[in-house]
Amino acid sequence: MLSVLALLVVVGIFASIFVGGAVYVARTRRNGTEAMLLGARKVRELR
Repeated sequence: MLSVLALLVVVGIFASIFVGGAVYVARTRRNGTEAMLLGARKVRELR
């Protein structure tokens, strides 16, 4: 039972990394790398 839970946790972590990467790639494709970096810089300045 514990091993099944551990497996689910690991799969969940991998899935979140994969989804995050896919979202990042989709966003860079749509906006271009320069726009992404500019957005990150804006966010940093706002803080």
